[in-house]
Amino acid sequence: MEFYQMPLFNKILVSDIEKAEKWYRHTLGFQSVFKFRNEDNEVIMNHLRVKKYQDIMLIQSDDFINGNGCFINILVNDIENIANSISEKYVLQPLEQMPWNAMEMTIVDPDGYQITLTESNISDKDFEKLMGSISQKY
Repeated sequence: MEFYQMPLFNKILVSDIEKAEKWYRHTLGFQSVFKFRNEDNEVIMNHLRVKKYQDIMLIQSDDFINGNGCFINILVNDIENIANSISEKYVLQPLEQMPWNAMEMTIVDPDGYQITLTESNISDKDFEKLMGSISQKY
């Protein structure tokens, strides 16, 4: 696994770090990069990655309230297969075509954090061309 300084990542407080890691690993394909342990050898921080620059830090905590004001958005490939593999109890908004050239669905993790999965319907080259033409209008 490649190691690099991360330009941006989310820290996520979780009530059960082992359960959270399993969910992110089995549901979305994340892998653990590094686990930080306390003096009792308990995992208190787990750095997970699904692809380059798609990193999150799970932080064990018993004192937090999560809200709905912040979503984690993950660009994925083959969103239909992912959608079919996720238990309905985690689905907030089912898979749908969005007007911004993407298929998306929103799910929740075991602690209630909202995650939007996005698969682009446009190539990088066409996206750059589209954004260039739109940005001239605004």
